[in-house]
Amino acid sequence: MASIELSFIDYPKVTINSKKELLVKIRDESGELATQKKIKKGIVDLKVPVLREWIVEVFNGDKKVFNHQLKLENQVVFIKFIDVALGDAIIWPAYLEEFRKKYKCKVYVKTRYPELFEKSYPNITFLKKGQHIKNVDVQVTPMAIVDGAPMLDGPPAILNLKKQELRTKIDKPPLKRNIKKKYVCIATHSSSYYKYWLRKNGWNDVIKYLKELGYEVLCIDGDDIADYGLVKMHVPDECIKRTGMRPLSERVNDLYFCDFFIGLGSGLSWLAWAVGKPVVMIAGFSLENCEFKTPYRVINKNVCHGCYGKRGSMNDPFYCPEHYGTSRQHECSREITFEMVKEKISKLILSSSHVPLQAADQ
Repeated sequence: MASIELSFIDYPKVTINSKKELLVKIRDESGELATQKKIKKGIVDLKVPVLREWIVEVFNGDKKVFNHQLKLENQVVFIKFIDVALGDAIIWPAYLEEFRKKYKCKVYVKTRYPELFEKSYPNITFLKKGQHIKNVDVQVTPMAIVDGAPMLDGPPAILNLKKQELRTKIDKPPLKRNIKKKYVCIATHSSSYYKYWLRKNGWNDVIKYLKELGYEVLCIDGDDIADYGLVKMHVPDECIKRTGMRPLSERVNDLYFCDFFIGLGSGLSWLAWAVGKPVVMIAGFSLENCEFKTPYRVINKNVCHGCYGKRGSMNDPFYCPEHYGTSRQHECSREITFEMVKEKISKLILSSSHVPLQAADQ
């Protein structure tokens, strides 16, 4: 009699030990993900890091000798993320909750920044550093972000959910307003140089304009200086600098009381969005459908833009697949003007107040 063992840790695996050659088939319910192999001894697997109710069939000639469909209901499902950035971590919890409700399973998650989500999603167990889980039925280590794909398309594809934009809920700390005047939060740093707004004096012009409108400007970047070897990027002057690697609860507090946020295609923009603040996003390296929807996206489509995920290594902080090493390198960012950003700021303020926009000293 043949020995057939199943495992759903990382991906579906079937271990066979048989005197006769057997045909092993693994597929999802749609049949779009599938593999098959004839084997006597060894492993047949389908190495795709997604969650499905997998169907495993084994045939001896024309006769089906084994049939099993994984049912996720009441199963312990462990979703393990590796090296996720802030924005990546924020994207997922809303979709994990939909997955839990759809399949009625027990969901355990290993990700960064669990303190942001655990109270908002009490039916999901977010493991903290040093915590482990035993007796896992199903485990997957998905890519947090699929290069080139819209960032909010990844979770539904991996979790077998309807494609839609879901906004993750963020735990709110004890809240205290620290700035009496109305203010705007900004964040000028990012994880890669190609994500920066590289317009000369751009941020300084924005800060000057906001102050003319009566706003204080609070910079909530993690560092004063980001060193990329070939170049060092500094936070702008003339703003209140609340920089430093502070607890994220402080960032949530600062964002909660601000009127709106201005940033890049980076983690703090995702945090502001999750807190529920209007976001002016300055980003030319990606298309508008790459991140969350905002009517205040700033992009210059008259120059090369939207190169995100086209080709080459995006781990290179100076990534520019079309014009690397030329005078046009990073023109997607450099050619976003202050006037373009000002237009979106004005639109946001008008939509919020419905009153004529004018400088505070007029």
